[in-house]
Amino acid sequence: MNPRPVPHPTLFRLGLAALGLIQTTNGLYALISPRGFYDDFPAGRGWVEAIPAYNPHLMTDVGALFLATGVLMLIASVWLQRPLVLASLLTWLLFAVPHTVYHLANLGPYDTTDTVGNVVTLGLTVLIPVALLALLSRGARPAPRPATGRGRIALVDRPRGVVARSAFSASRRETGTVLDPVRAFAHHPTLLAGYGALEMAAGRASRLDARTKELAVLRAAMLSGCEWCLDFGSSVAHQAGVTEADLRALPTYAANGHFSEQETLVLDYATGMTRTPVDVSDELVARLREGLDDAQLVELTTAVALENLRARFNWALGLGSQGFADGGYCVRPEAEAG
Repeated sequence: MNPRPVPHPTLFRLGLAALGLIQTTNGLYALISPRGFYDDFPAGRGWVEAIPAYNPHLMTDVGALFLATGVLMLIASVWLQRPLVLASLLTWLLFAVPHTVYHLANLGPYDTTDTVGNVVTLGLTVLIPVALLALLSRGARPAPRPATGRGRIALVDRPRGVVARSAFSASRRETGTVLDPVRAFAHHPTLLAGYGALEMAAGRASRLDARTKELAVLRAAMLSGCEWCLDFGSSVAHQAGVTEADLRALPTYAANGHFSEQETLVLDYATGMTRTPVDVSDELVARLREGLDDAQLVELTTAVALENLRARFNWALGLGSQGFADGGYCVRPEAEAG
């Protein structure tokens, strides 16, 4: 399944982008004008000059370091994938913590105003990423209850072979437990490897915004009647920015006016794709293409088709809820799929 989304995506984008923009600007300044950076940073206050001596080599290296870490933060703010965000924040702290400790231990050359400025700005370079790391940790889904005996098939508890062991390890790392579908697929390592590769590719696809994609996936799960998919999907969707009000509006989305015009078209598409037989008209696709490019349409179609695969696999093998949405609102299957 998809990796855990980053919680509070807007907050993370703002925090990462702010750190990245400041660091990138300072890096370019030091690279383009090492002497000017040494003499004047910041805004003529001479904080660097206060701790001599000037060395153009070190100034250029510092500029390159600032630029590299700044660009990394900006990339993380755009892609906003959990592993990248985690790596960028840890990398930033490897720079920021010793940098801050050194300067806080060498405040002697500064007057009161500059001392306060150093303490505040340097402190923020550590506190902001630490706070984001704390949010990232709290945003993890609570570990659901383990389940090895439910359904119409015995679920594998002790994996054998490299493929199954790797899949179990990846599942625990990404979700906090081994997913029941992974335990079922573990009976057939060849299919497990292929299915895992498809899930990995789909999870890393990011041309389409996460909220829109998760709404479409949940709509497909509703129509397919997959309890496991709705349990897991409701949790994932919440972290992708789908609210409880959105979830409650899904069953009557066509009439309640809750969703935007584009979101309604996406839900129509997911509905038509999931019905048997498929009911997707040329007109619907043409309207969708007014807001989506070809790659986004392919990503949307893949997400809905993959959810149908999950739903029918889980439904046929009797895999029910695994407890991911416990304590939160979980979308229910739609009674009539048409």
